[in-house]
Amino acid sequence: MGSIYLVTGTDTGVGKTIVAAWLAKRLAAKHKVALVKAVQTGAQPLVDGDEAQYRRLTKNPALSTYTLAAYPEPLAPLIAARRAGATIDARKIARECTAIAKRHEVTIVEGAGGLLVPLAKGYDFADLARTLNAPLIIVIRPGLGTLNHTMLTVEAAERRGLAIAALFCSGLSPKPPVVEAENVRFLRERYPKLPLITLKKATKGQLAKLAMGASAYGKVPALLRNTTIKRSRLP
Repeated sequence: MGSIYLVTGTDTGVGKTIVAAWLAKRLAAKHKVALVKAVQTGAQPLVDGDEAQYRRLTKNPALSTYTLAAYPEPLAPLIAARRAGATIDARKIARECTAIAKRHEVTIVEGAGGLLVPLAKGYDFADLARTLNAPLIIVIRPGLGTLNHTMLTVEAAERRGLAIAALFCSGLSPKPPVVEAENVRFLRERYPKLPLITLKKATKGQLAKLAMGASAYGKVPALLRNTTIKRSRLP
């Protein structure tokens, strides 16, 4: 079976889908890759959902994309399913992820919102990561507030014995203002053993090609070691 990674965030709207697609596009040059949206809420997967975004951004028909469950209201999966008169079988979601991973070298599973968002009764995305034995890709914002959100997420992961593959700071300004530069610096100092990758804020043209600038601080995460990524000093 191939490797599985779970992409989670410090909050909703932090750039998980962009990071997941960016990773998949890079890895698909040398590996058989799957992109999986575990549960989509508030959108139609192949119209305006994350799977549609995966396909638009990666533009690679050899890259497999999946949505395992979808519900109409933009709510946490447990609540969205309940309001739709349904129940999410989290174990089935995990089995489907495992089955996909058996057919691919790398499988990237995107969660919904943050690490402790409820997926089913008594089961959250941290539990899914544990079930899948999937290291976390934690996506964070660069601006004010990110230190508290990031440290809480890292602490929650560590308390649950979950491995963290990397922190991804999405949307860093091309010329970072003081708050963004100092946040990156603080997190690098706070977590010297964790790879920290920054993705620059992209123009529409750059985003369409997933061509935003990327920099690695500290060691490059294992899943990116066979790709080209710029090693940088702190901004």
